[in-house]
Amino acid sequence: MSKQPNIILILTDHFRADAVGASTPNLMFLAERGVEFDHAYCASPLCQPARASIITGKFPSQHGICGNQADPISEPMRAATWMNSLREAGYYMALIGKHHYLDRYGVGMDVTDDDETVKAYGFDSVLQVVDDDENMHNEDAYTHHLRDKGLLQRFREVFDSLAWECKPHPFQEEDTPDGFIGRHGVEFINGYDRSQPFYLNLSFIGPHPPYWHPGPLQHDPQAMPEPLGGSFEPPIRRGSVKYQALSLDSRENRAHYMDKCALIDRCIGRLMLSLQDRGLLEDTVVVFTSDHGDNLGDFGIWDKRFFYEQSVGVPMIAAGPGIRSGDRRSGRRISKALVSHLDLFPTFLEMAAAGRVSHHSLWGRTLGALLKGETGTHRGAVFAELATSVMIRTGGWKLVFDPEQGGVTHLYNLTRDPRELENLAGAAGYEAVAADLIRRILAHRIRLSQYTHAKEEKRLQRIRVS
Repeated sequence: MSKQPNIILILTDHFRADAVGASTPNLMFLAERGVEFDHAYCASPLCQPARASIITGKFPSQHGICGNQADPISEPMRAATWMNSLREAGYYMALIGKHHYLDRYGVGMDVTDDDETVKAYGFDSVLQVVDDDENMHNEDAYTHHLRDKGLLQRFREVFDSLAWECKPHPFQEEDTPDGFIGRHGVEFINGYDRSQPFYLNLSFIGPHPPYWHPGPLQHDPQAMPEPLGGSFEPPIRRGSVKYQALSLDSRENRAHYMDKCALIDRCIGRLMLSLQDRGLLEDTVVVFTSDHGDNLGDFGIWDKRFFYEQSVGVPMIAAGPGIRSGDRRSGRRISKALVSHLDLFPTFLEMAAAGRVSHHSLWGRTLGALLKGETGTHRGAVFAELATSVMIRTGGWKLVFDPEQGGVTHLYNLTRDPRELENLAGAAGYEAVAADLIRRILAHRIRLSQYTHAKEEKRLQRIRVS
């Protein structure tokens, strides 16, 4: 790239990797223009820790955000986000939608009062939208919009009667939260008149529950797959009570979920059309991903918070200048490399020519070579964390270790059992596999928390483990 590209990060909430397909034609178009990563993972399958990891390039055990309703990252970490680095490199930085850098659940405030605080994370302009349910007791840019149109009372009345079930949204698409976010993304592109490159974080709140949307259901429930993990059982009663209220009709819930994914996809299509109309498409890198996935009833779970592929795996698509696409013979380009959300930090800095990363604890690796189409191993393993659990995923294996639950809780041979239906934890004959993966987790954790000067490294560690 001869000049700094514009960069758009489209972030969603609860969007499963396998939701990208026929129901999301605009995401498929984006994938055809670039590369789709088949094995992308969040650093933690929960909103606030995952999002803090994206912006800091660190795991939850490093940045300290280990759950929702947590205190924000420290001020030094706030100053060291890659967004601040891009701003220092000359970018105009904009945030539209959800961020979850500050958790205001149950506070009862106007979150737009936080605008200046959020800007300290590296933004010049901010338009905040919180989750459905949070906007029942908080105000944000979306509730301001509804109030101005005389719709806020109606919205809250309908939501109050929703009980987290799949009922129709009371408004047209443009007046749903995601429609509102998408429209402001288009307005940003259409009105951008600065000479400097821009970074836009367009962050949708969906398809996070409740799975409601305007208009009749477009996806046929009978065409939706049954949940994995045997016959469907009532939702596991874990976490927030709101997930316990979901209907037991799993395929109908999945159909509503896919309608919500399709709504976001239409918003993305309008954004791409706006880039094309403004002549910015060829100068703009677009990255699509989600903070984590959604189990959607698989294994009896209506929640994230688990290390199954449906929850810890995320969609990741990148297209734009410097990113090689597939060709007509091979179709769209799909990378099988193990990649992490933590790779976005060095990747965006490299795209923006924003200087080298010197953080000793930055685990992510730039995706630059993969984006260009170069071959080779990106990494041999990817990790994720939540509470006291740690996951390692290699090319053929996945292990989850939790000392509070007795050690190895899950072990899967992903080559033979990609749907994770046979848990081999504790099974005879797999002791050596488990021991090797535990050793790699231990080595990973030590490297995250311990480091030394080069002189001592040479004297003490004459041989370093790669």
